[in-house]
Amino acid sequence: MALATASEAFVDILRQEKAYTIFGIVGSAFMDPLDLFPAAGLRFVSVRHEQNAALMAEGFARASGRVGVCIGQNGPGVTNLVTGVAQAYANHTPVVVITPSVTSASLGTHAIQEVDQMSMFAGITTDQFQVNRPDKIAWALRNAFRAATLTNGPVQIDIPRDYFYGELDYQELTPTEYRVARVGARASEEDLARAIQVLRSASNPVIVAGLGVVNSGCRAEVAQLAERLAAPVATVFQHNDAFSTEHPLGVGPIGYGGSKAAMRVIADADVVLALGTRLNAFGTNPHYGVDYWPHAAKFIHNDIDPHQIGRNRPVAAGLPGDAREVVQQLLAALGPAEEDLQLKLSKRIDVLRSVKETWAEELDELSGGHQLPMAPKRALREVTRVIPRDAIVASDVGNISGTIGAFVDFAQPRQFLGPGTLGSIGVAYSTALGAKLARPERPVIAISGDGAWSMTIQEVMTAVTEGIPVVGVVMNNSQYGAEKRNQYDYFDERYYGTNLDNPDFSAVARAMGAFGVKVDDPDDIGDAIESAFRADSPSVVEITVDSKVLAEPYRRDAFQKPVRHLPQYRS
Repeated sequence: MALATASEAFVDILRQEKAYTIFGIVGSAFMDPLDLFPAAGLRFVSVRHEQNAALMAEGFARASGRVGVCIGQNGPGVTNLVTGVAQAYANHTPVVVITPSVTSASLGTHAIQEVDQMSMFAGITTDQFQVNRPDKIAWALRNAFRAATLTNGPVQIDIPRDYFYGELDYQELTPTEYRVARVGARASEEDLARAIQVLRSASNPVIVAGLGVVNSGCRAEVAQLAERLAAPVATVFQHNDAFSTEHPLGVGPIGYGGSKAAMRVIADADVVLALGTRLNAFGTNPHYGVDYWPHAAKFIHNDIDPHQIGRNRPVAAGLPGDAREVVQQLLAALGPAEEDLQLKLSKRIDVLRSVKETWAEELDELSGGHQLPMAPKRALREVTRVIPRDAIVASDVGNISGTIGAFVDFAQPRQFLGPGTLGSIGVAYSTALGAKLARPERPVIAISGDGAWSMTIQEVMTAVTEGIPVVGVVMNNSQYGAEKRNQYDYFDERYYGTNLDNPDFSAVARAMGAFGVKVDDPDDIGDAIESAFRADSPSVVEITVDSKVLAEPYRRDAFQKPVRHLPQYRS
């Protein structure tokens, strides 16, 4: 034991946890520990809005598999963190959220910058710790890291700001002395036997791989299982990196903006084996005008959270557990392959090759043409054509960037950082900045629409100040295109609130100190993207796209034709 201030203990635990990068905006509430960051070898990334601090922490964690950390000034700084923390919660991302509060004597007095910071985060964190005395800071911070690691989600530690000045007997501990690594759970023998029975009876099984496959790093094992079953492998919406279409059995993502090949294949399935996914209802909504989900198929569901199994659709067998562990169990239980497996596998691959080639031709047609202003899918095609193979790609929600799923494939997991099921707009660039700090050796690119970009443009200044060479691509059609599509479909083209008057985003980027270029011709996109990567500095490539070309709506299932009864509104 050694006498230490609470600030010293706090900073030393961050150092012990190797949490060397912390995202936030400087605030008086945590200035005492912040003063110690340089001595501890910690980097404080000063952002321009705390929402982006949480998003960067999430991007850091998703790209690296390690815990991200963010912090905000009590009150308004903490309220600004909420959207990014909710994003981490929806995406099962381990983040420690540090929320200094008003002084302990001021709690409950409606002091300046006082809000109830615990209840605010109760529904979007997997655990919470509120420090009630200075000598509990070390215990609480260690437990925050322990909980974030074990629950794979954001965890809050709330600290009255005066407690940083307290003193305690501090015992230096390594993380292994207070937490263990997340251990993969296995399915029960009874559940496994039920799943094997269903799989043995299948004539046309299809595997759907999700985030659990990425997090457990079991793409190779999933490939073995697919080959053992002669089963195509689709990926879940926004998780293209769970399996590659370069594998002969890989067919791409289902869901919005996904692969028609995957949808056509899964439509014919008699058994669907979902691995490492909640299989969110939005990710199986009809798309391209096709209700592709095989409602009569038997469903085998694996998720690490048993609460998710059977939640949204009935199961023929449920396999709670870590995806890697469960896949290994299935492989062992299936035993030796049947004599005719190679023949069956060869025939299946031949069929899939034809299905994939047909979709590739359709996609080329959808993304072809040379009209000006260029079609959004042509722009996406040209951008994704030159993205380096090892690049990490972050995408936004939106009429253009949201349809990227059809155009990207990944050799490795943790390369695709979609916005996730929160569906928040303006998240891609900040997520990408965090990813780049986690994986500085990898090229990183963010793809956003102009509406999303307008919400995160200020972080170009952060990228310049901190020297983070991320390429930001802005698809500019001067509108909130996803919402405009809804007005087109349901409100007789009354475009209210969806048109945007934008500046020259590339010029703004240059004014901030970044490399900036504007592209109007699709033939110039490749050179512009490659130049942005070569610049090895924060870069913004603005691409002008046709505002009249709108993608499929996100939520046709959630809309109805409007009804107006009052006479003043009928017209």
